[in-house]
Amino acid sequence: MERLSDILLTSEVAITLFIDIFLFILLSLAFYQSVLLLKNYNFNATDATQYQLEKKSYFVITIISISIIIKFILLPFFVHTLDVLSGIVPGAMCGAGVIGANEFGKVALFVKILIVLLSMLWFRLNSHDEKTKNQPYFRMKLFFFVFIYMLIILEIILELKFFTNISTESPVLCCSVIYTDVTDINQLPLNLSMRQLLYTFYGLYLFILVLNYYKKRCILALVSLLFSYISYYVIVYFFGTYIYELPTHKCPFCMLQSDYNFIGYAIFFSLFLATFYALSAALFGFRKNDFKTSSLFYTLFILLCSWSFVVYILNNSTLLAPL
Repeated sequence: MERLSDILLTSEVAITLFIDIFLFILLSLAFYQSVLLLKNYNFNATDATQYQLEKKSYFVITIISISIIIKFILLPFFVHTLDVLSGIVPGAMCGAGVIGANEFGKVALFVKILIVLLSMLWFRLNSHDEKTKNQPYFRMKLFFFVFIYMLIILEIILELKFFTNISTESPVLCCSVIYTDVTDINQLPLNLSMRQLLYTFYGLYLFILVLNYYKKRCILALVSLLFSYISYYVIVYFFGTYIYELPTHKCPFCMLQSDYNFIGYAIFFSLFLATFYALSAALFGFRKNDFKTSSLFYTLFILLCSWSFVVYILNNSTLLAPL
């Protein structure tokens, strides 16, 4: 019990759990009403029942919209909470050690990111639907919300499992151990070398710019997701070392700290927004400017990633490690 109280009574953890559980209760109400709307809503009807359903639909949409905004804010706060917990979890030097304290942490973080991304896409779909006369996407956005709600149930379970299974007595691995190169195992995706990974990284970026320019929606969605996957490894195993200026320091969490001017937030946030606008353009195509906005955020992401590398090369005229 003492071990649990150390974690659960931490103010950041208590705030995170309280807000997430409160949002879950609100969204459960919205889910129940959404099921009723899907069953009974008829846009062409003009009776009193339809009028009441329309009033309920505004209530449901308002709850979902407000919850999306709060979820978006809560995501970086969750990452901050991991950093705070690294001060009381033995062995942890940053959020990397805390998130790896049990098998639930990384999955919970991934689900949280996925929920925010899908929720923002829902927000875009709803925004367009409300501007039309006959609400052609009304049922689609409710089904979309039902799917997101299922993920939110999973998120709550994983979050509770994660926080209640962190030990303050048993040491965890720090980031220097978790992300240390293993000589006989290639940790890079698809068994690529670092040089090949960088070629793939910049090649996919240029390909995305072309797809956005010619508005090739279907393939854009697939390429943007692949680029996000590749980008994670490039950030951790290449650009991160130039942010830290240490060839052995590879961690996606330390760059979120003040020691490195919170550069990690700018890097990951720009990638997240670039992916959102690319998926919005690819899946919906409601706003033609999404293609251009996606390219702008991808370019910003590339510049933020490359900045530390270029500065280090200019100052030292050498690589931290051979490619």
